[in-house]
Amino acid sequence: MHVNFSPRKIRFFSTFLVSIVTMTVVLLLTNCIMNRSLENAEKQYIKTCEGVLEGYSNAIYYYLENYHTSLSSMYNRELFLTNDIKEIHNWIKKTVPFSHKDLCVTYYVTKEGMAYFSNGLIHDISGTSYYEYAKQNKIEYLVSDIYKSKYTNELVIIIALPVYQGNNFEGMLCAGIVLDVFQKITEEIKIGNNSSAYLIDKSGKFIASSNKSMIGKKFKPSDKDYKNISSDFIALSEKGYVETVSSTGEKINLFLKKIPVCGWTLTVGFTKAELNKIYKQQHIVRISVIIVSLVAILILLFLEMKISESFYKRQLISFSYDSLTKLWTRQKFEYEAKKLLKRYPDSVFMFIETDIRGFKFINQNYGSQVADNLISSFSTQINTLAMERHGLIGRGYADRFYMLFRVKNVRSAMSDFNNKIYDLMERCKNHDIPFFPKFGITFIKPKNHKYWSIKELVSQAGFAKNTIKNNMLSPYAVYNTRMVKNAREINFIESSMEKALANEEFFVVYQPKISLADDKVVGAEALVRWKNPDKGIIGPNQFIEVFEKNNFIQKLDFYVYDKVFNFIDRQLKAGKKIVPISVNMSRNHNKPEKFVQEFTKIFNKYDIPSSLVQVEIIERSVMDKYALQAITVLLHDNGFSVAMDDFGTGESSLSMLTKVPVDVLKFDREFLLSSTKENGDMDEDSANFISILINLSKVLKKETIFEGVETESQRDFLKSIKCDQVQGFFYSKPLSEEDFVEFLKNH
Repeated sequence: MHVNFSPRKIRFFSTFLVSIVTMTVVLLLTNCIMNRSLENAEKQYIKTCEGVLEGYSNAIYYYLENYHTSLSSMYNRELFLTNDIKEIHNWIKKTVPFSHKDLCVTYYVTKEGMAYFSNGLIHDISGTSYYEYAKQNKIEYLVSDIYKSKYTNELVIIIALPVYQGNNFEGMLCAGIVLDVFQKITEEIKIGNNSSAYLIDKSGKFIASSNKSMIGKKFKPSDKDYKNISSDFIALSEKGYVETVSSTGEKINLFLKKIPVCGWTLTVGFTKAELNKIYKQQHIVRISVIIVSLVAILILLFLEMKISESFYKRQLISFSYDSLTKLWTRQKFEYEAKKLLKRYPDSVFMFIETDIRGFKFINQNYGSQVADNLISSFSTQINTLAMERHGLIGRGYADRFYMLFRVKNVRSAMSDFNNKIYDLMERCKNHDIPFFPKFGITFIKPKNHKYWSIKELVSQAGFAKNTIKNNMLSPYAVYNTRMVKNAREINFIESSMEKALANEEFFVVYQPKISLADDKVVGAEALVRWKNPDKGIIGPNQFIEVFEKNNFIQKLDFYVYDKVFNFIDRQLKAGKKIVPISVNMSRNHNKPEKFVQEFTKIFNKYDIPSSLVQVEIIERSVMDKYALQAITVLLHDNGFSVAMDDFGTGESSLSMLTKVPVDVLKFDREFLLSSTKENGDMDEDSANFISILINLSKVLKKETIFEGVETESQRDFLKSIKCDQVQGFFYSKPLSEEDFVEFLKNH
C-alpha cells in the first residue's frame, strides 16, 4: 500500500524526530555534565572540609602546647630530684599563681603515687592510667584521656611532665584542665551552616560534643548498618571521611583528624541533607530541560552549564571568601600562597601578618557593627597595598590579615614597605574611630628552606608582631633568630627573677662620686647586679628594662634599699669611714605616699642618719610633675636629699625645676659622649651649652654632678666650669662592697 505524506506531516515528523534525538542528546549531555559537576563539587567539598579540619586540629594542638609551656615554667627538675616533698609542695603553691588560667588544679605526684595539690590537699592516685603509663614508659610529656579529678570531682584532662633519674621514674608535675575548656573551643568550630564538632580521646570517650549528654561517654550507633562506626572505631582512625549516624539517629558525613601528641581525634559531622541539596538541583534541571521547547534547547544547554558552574561555586564560596571583607579566607590564602611559593622557589618572598591594636577593646566598647566597619575599612586599605604589588591577601580570625609578596630582595622590599606604611598609618589614624595596626614580617626563599610551610611563616610573622604589642612607637617588626634568642632570654629572666630575689642572687655595687674641688670621695651611687648560678653575671642592661615592664623592679628597689642601709649601718657600728650613698627610685613607682612609707619603714630598721642617704628620682617616670613634687617634699620632710637623675634628657626638664624642689641635678653621660670628639677634645658649641647648664644650676642653687667621666680632658673641662662632682670610669668603675671600703681608705 502506497502512503502519501503531506509536507506538513513530513515537517512535523521530521521536527519531532530531530527533537527526540536532540532531546536525547541534550539529556545525555546534561546527565554527563551534571554528574561530572557533582563529582567535582563533592570532591572539592570533601577536600575543603578536610583542609579546614586540619587547621582546627592544629589549633587544638597549639592550645595543648600552650598548657605544656605553662606547666614547663613551673618545672624544677633539680628540686624534684631531691624528693624533698615539703620543698616541692611549697614550690607548687608558690608558682601556681603564674600558671595558665585554664589549669584548674596543679599538683606533684611522687614515685609512690601520692599527689600533693597546690591547695594543700594530698591524695593517693596510684593505679590511675596516666600515672602507671608515665611510670612504665620514659616520656617527656603526657596528655591523658578523660579522668575524674579527686580534687574537683569533675571530668578533666591531665597534662604531666614526668621526672626521671636515668631510667627510673621519680615523680611528675601535673595539671588538670576541665572538659568545659575544650567544649568552648570545639563550639567555635564551624564549617558551613549545619555542622557539629566532636573531640574524642584515645579510649573513644567524648571530651567535647554538640550533644553535651555524651561528654565522658562512648557511642555505638544502634542502626545495624552503622554499628561498626563507633567512637572506639573513630578513636583508632588517623584521618578520613566516613558515613554514620549521630546520637540522635540522624545520618551524617563525619570528617576526622588525629591530633598530634595527645592522640585525640577531632571530628566534624554534616547532615546528609548537605549533600542531598546537590542532587535536588540535578532533578530540577532535568525536568526543566524536558518541559522547555525544542527551540530553547541551546539556551537550556547554556543555562545548564551556568547552573552547574554556579552550583559548583556555591559549594566553595563559604570556604574561599570571607563574607565581611570579600577577601580570601585563611584556608584559601594558604592554598594559593603554597602554590605561588612552589612555582617560584628561587624568588624571595615577603610574608606579613597584621592586626589592629586594642581591637578587642573597640569591639567590646563600640559594638560589633562598628568593629565590623573598622575591619572593612582596614581590609580595603591593605587590599589596595597588596594589589599594587601583585600580592596575595587573606583574612584570618577577627582582625588578623595575611599578605604575601614576591620581591627583588629584602632591602628593597623593606624600603618600599617603609614608604607605604606611614601613609597607611596616617589614614588609619584619621578614621572615624582612630586605630593603629601593627605588622609582623618574615622573609623566605623557598629553595633555601627544605621543609618550609605556610603555618611556619604565619608563626614567624606572628612572633615578630607580638614583640611590639606594647611598643606604640614601632608599627612593625621583622622576624630573625636574634628576636627568638631575646624572647628566650626574657622568658628566662622572668621565670628566674622571684627565685633569684629569694636566693639573694642580686647584689649591690658602689660607684664613687668625686668632688672636683679636692679629688676626694664625697658620695657613691648604689647600683644593682645579678649573679645567676648557671649564667654567671647578668648585666643590668639585660634585666632592668624587663623588670620595668613587668613591674618587678619595685620589689628589687626595696631589696637594694635594705642592702644599702644595712651596709651603712655596719660601717658606722664598726667605726669605719662612710659617705652619703644615693639609691635609685625606678620610674615605676607612682604613689608618693606609699613609696615614702615603704622607704622609711626599711630605713627605720637601722640606726643611721638620713643625711647619709640620697634618693635619685627620674624625670621620665610614670608620675607627672605634681606627683614628683609630692614625693620630693615627703623625702625632704624625712631628712633625705633628692637628686634628679638623667637631667636634660626629658622633654620639660627646665619647667620641672620650678615644680620639683630637688637638691642635686645629675647630668646624663650622653652629654659628654655627644660632646667629645674622636681625639678626646670637647666640641666648642657643646662645651658652651654644658657651661650654660652648669651656670643655670648655680643660679637655681642646685648642686651638680656629671656621670660618665672617662677621660682627663672631660674632667678638666667640668672642673673649669665649676661642676661640683663627677662619677665615671676615669676615677673608678662600680666596686664591690669590700673594694669600695678600701677605696674610701685611700681617697
